[in-house]
Amino acid sequence: MALFEDPEATWDKRFKQRHYSYRDSEAHATALTPGMYTFGTNARAISIFNWPNMGDYASGTAGPRGQCYARQVSVYVTQDTWITFISLNPIYLTLLAQNYTAAQIAAMGVPLVITEVEHFVAANARDTFYPTYASIIVYRTDTVDGMIYVSAEGNVEGGE
Repeated sequence: MALFEDPEATWDKRFKQRHYSYRDSEAHATALTPGMYTFGTNARAISIFNWPNMGDYASGTAGPRGQCYARQVSVYVTQDTWITFISLNPIYLTLLAQNYTAAQIAAMGVPLVITEVEHFVAANARDTFYPTYASIIVYRTDTVDGMIYVSAEGNVEGGE
């Protein structure tokens, strides 16, 4: 029995998984003017343990928990809607892991977040997205006001 698992097994568990530790949901009116929702807001309104943020509480000997990010997002809309995700930049996270400071990373011109390409969701349709480190969803309708229903599942990075 090996102390460390094969890298492929780690990839399969962390990036191909379809089970996440934390859940959140939001229902909101949509309009031509963009609206946004920060993942975890409603879950945290019940308890911080439902969608932990960086440093909320300690995790045994592992120290403070990391930030929870949405990893699977299901969207249902009543009108044609455009959505986009604002996510943590994976390159930024990689540089942090390589012991660069936030100031050094900023000097390299690497932004903390990335704004992903807009996605179209047709009226009365449901679509599921698998962003890597999503923290915000931005939405706007194409022609008339409607509703958006968002269900998100996420994990804390580095704490599990």
